[in-house]
Amino acid sequence: MTACQCCGTDHQFDQATAQGDLRRLHRSGPDPATRLLLTALQDCPLPSDPTLLDVGGGVGTIHHVLLDRGFARATQIDASQAYLAVAAAEAERCGHRGRVTFAHADFRALAPTTPPADVVTLDRVVCCDPDYRSLLADAADHAQHFLAFTYPHARWYTRLFVATKNAWRRILGQPFRAFIHPPAAMIAVLEAHGLRRRWAGETRIWRAELFERAA
Repeated sequence: MTACQCCGTDHQFDQATAQGDLRRLHRSGPDPATRLLLTALQDCPLPSDPTLLDVGGGVGTIHHVLLDRGFARATQIDASQAYLAVAAAEAERCGHRGRVTFAHADFRALAPTTPPADVVTLDRVVCCDPDYRSLLADAADHAQHFLAFTYPHARWYTRLFVATKNAWRRILGQPFRAFIHPPAAMIAVLEAHGLRRRWAGETRIWRAELFERAA
């Protein structure tokens, strides 16, 4: 993620956006694509007291659920300070605060000093980053057992939507851009780093994929 994109992420996902996402979580539960990931992870064979690395975790939906399910610890690394603040407050409310580590950064900057985890998640994250290759490569290297991620379908209507939103942001002088990356190329990165697809599901907009460490 470039410095411009990283600053744009902080601006795009501000306090109002974070609070709105938290209200939707309380009202309706996880978004459909996130629910797909959580359901897939529920069936994964994991060691006792598993750990989670949640990259770009937003309001912390995934680690709030997985810590309730028996995960021992979680780390959330996010480029949005507002998301981290809301996620930390929600962790406190859920009784998880002592089991979650929060860090404000581009994940790649912290990757060399971040311990691996049993599960790595990137829910609606690759579409916010122009350099999916390095992001997925670092994420894969940190996944001891499983990696789960979501991304928008590379279809005409998603391409049109993203292009329109990016054009509007350009007119407004906003630095943030969204991206639709080629699915086959993203999967190739993960496979090159020792992962193989275990499961896939989708909604009309999002594709969810679960990868496991190859034997």
